[in-house]
Amino acid sequence: MDFGPHLLLALIEGAVGAAVLALTAVGLGLVFGVMRVVNVAHGEFFMLGAVFAWVVATTIGGHPAIGFIAALLIAPLITGAIAALADMTVLKRIDYDPERTIVATIGLLYIIQQATLMTYGPEARAVEPPFNHRIAIPWYDGTVGEWFYPWGLSTTSYKLFVIAAAIAVLVGVWA
Repeated sequence: MDFGPHLLLALIEGAVGAAVLALTAVGLGLVFGVMRVVNVAHGEFFMLGAVFAWVVATTIGGHPAIGFIAALLIAPLITGAIAALADMTVLKRIDYDPERTIVATIGLLYIIQQATLMTYGPEARAVEPPFNHRIAIPWYDGTVGEWFYPWGLSTTSYKLFVIAAAIAVLVGVWA
């Protein structure tokens, strides 16, 4: 059994997870760099945006691309409005004092987490990707000198798009 194709598939899956985490980290870095606020609740706002994306996509229904685009437009606006409300009601009142800000955002973390858990439950729910074509993973056999498709290993076009989009955003932020 050849190990290479399985390693390639694991690398692609790892790159998708790393892309999502990198985008989250860029958001956290931007918040700290611009506002000088250590937002401990940043991950919860990320989760809240994902939950709102699921709500919007399932409410709209129809073709997955329509729900996905609507979620891509509406969920950040709702999440941003909640973040702005948290900023006005909590962080401005404590005048962005670093120590108090950390404690306040820890409080926001628990409030957002528990409110979401009580409202939507602990089950993971996915937004259906707008395109999800299977792409077979080819592998080159050096002994025979030809490409082959081992064991039906494949990935999706959407996962490759997530990696490419994250790289584009990271390069755009860095430039």
